[in-house]
Amino acid sequence: MQPDINSVSQLVKVERRSAAADVQAQLQSLIESGRFKQNERLPSEIELARRFGVSRPVVREALMSLQTLGLTASQTGKGTFVISDRIRTPLLLGRYSPAHIKEVRRALEIPSAQFAAMRRTDKDVGQLAALLARMDDADDPARRNKLDADFHIAIAMAAGNSLIMKLIEDMRTILEEHSLALAKAPHRRKAASIEHARIYDAIVRRDPDAAGAAMAAHVDAAEQSFASLGLASTPQTISTSLQSTLDEVPR
Repeated sequence: MQPDINSVSQLVKVERRSAAADVQAQLQSLIESGRFKQNERLPSEIELARRFGVSRPVVREALMSLQTLGLTASQTGKGTFVISDRIRTPLLLGRYSPAHIKEVRRALEIPSAQFAAMRRTDKDVGQLAALLARMDDADDPARRNKLDADFHIAIAMAAGNSLIMKLIEDMRTILEEHSLALAKAPHRRKAASIEHARIYDAIVRRDPDAAGAAMAAHVDAAEQSFASLGLASTPQTISTSLQSTLDEVPR
């Protein structure tokens, strides 16, 4: 049985920078809320692309993310079916585990915060302050997650190194499912706000040691919270089924 796509009024056209992440977030919400039930087939790529106002490759990427999370499965010639309303464990983020992500985050974001403290301008400080205020006001987890990514990218921009900024931008894209899971955890909202404020204060004070320490504490706290959700995993290889799916996607 397939639900009538026209009756799903929550679907809205995507306009944000990460279109695939937006499509995935909306579909994931509908699955977790039971609007798309287990064993039901999702609408076709063509229909989803039309409803969301995006291209089919964007929809395909979103569907792959749902499969990675263990919410859906693809059946050749039949389509994509809902198999669970909960994220499976262990969670692999594409080809990367949370342990891999943590190592890269520490290697990139700690020096990024340190450089930002040494090189930031008044304009950088204003942008960071505005992002913190918008995060505090945002009730939607997906919106908070997007602002969180923007905050970390703004720190990289303040660091004055375009390569670091590009690497952190790419990392935040990979980190999408990981950080969205944390954004949905009620206990993390206040804690993350405090951690962000400490990073910001150190940057404002031009204290690179304090900025690096605050960023390290933030990364560690995020990883510990993720582990407490039961979703952390150790490094391992990508599953055969996921690899087969990836191999079918045009490069």
